[in-house]
Amino acid sequence: MVRNITRALLVFAVLCSSFGLSAKSYITGGLGLQFDLGSLGDTIATDGLDASGSYATTDSTGTQGGVLPRRAIIPENRLLSLQHTTNGLISAKTSGAMTGLTLSLGYEHDFGKAFFWRANAHYTRKVAGGETDAKFLGQNFYDITWDYHALQVPFNVGIKLSVTEDTSFYIGAGVHYFNGGWSLAGSNRLNDVHNAVVNALVAGGQTLAEAKSSTIAGLLADGTDPSANYEKTTFQVSGFAPNWLIGAQSRISDKGHIYMEVETLFSFKYGIGHPRSQGGIEGLAPSVAYPQVLGGNQYRFGYKHEI
Repeated sequence: MVRNITRALLVFAVLCSSFGLSAKSYITGGLGLQFDLGSLGDTIATDGLDASGSYATTDSTGTQGGVLPRRAIIPENRLLSLQHTTNGLISAKTSGAMTGLTLSLGYEHDFGKAFFWRANAHYTRKVAGGETDAKFLGQNFYDITWDYHALQVPFNVGIKLSVTEDTSFYIGAGVHYFNGGWSLAGSNRLNDVHNAVVNALVAGGQTLAEAKSSTIAGLLADGTDPSANYEKTTFQVSGFAPNWLIGAQSRISDKGHIYMEVETLFSFKYGIGHPRSQGGIEGLAPSVAYPQVLGGNQYRFGYKHEI
């Protein structure tokens, strides 16, 4: 899809040049980074994601103390707490929020004394973060991998102000088309570990109520029931949304300029995903609605060539 858009932009640039436009026109290309993809950083690191089911809490006498929600997604700080609470019986590898690499291609045209318009295509893919793994006695019981991709095609109009003969600052705003989403894949077998720990404590001489009310069992009690095995849920959305940008460019040759910019894209829409595992279906729903935040700040640098 990016290749087709690139060809369309090149054709459009040639057509504009053939109309005898005297102002400067550029073909642009750049690379950038986008952090906290999907605004999922808090979900991954500290919040997790509640399941639709719940479990009963008990004290050491066996008295029920209430109910708490189960977790479809276990936050990474909980897994790290388990690692240190169990003296390494449970180990965890965490990587935090997702970071994406953005490839940008486009066409830009100056008009008037200080104005410009441009059309771009930005493609973002996850390159780091979003991977969580936990083991009990060396056996994997929790592994979740998040993924993300997004295509944005913005059209912007703005103002460009020269600071020196070769350097300009610019700011613009517009609207963009977006298409993409995120997915998660893996397993959540925390409930199986909870049952194994309770059974081991009972075998060691504790009553069932004492075993269930122990600190370690309590930290393990909120996994999905049944366990979610080999889950893969994907969300995909598309639509239109506003955006704005600010940047600077500087000439490095007769026809070449380098630029640095930040673009904020307000891409948002609710998406529908369909869990595949029994634990995912019973723990969430056969069809799950979740907000898809494809927007955010993209920090880019690149090259503009006058045509």
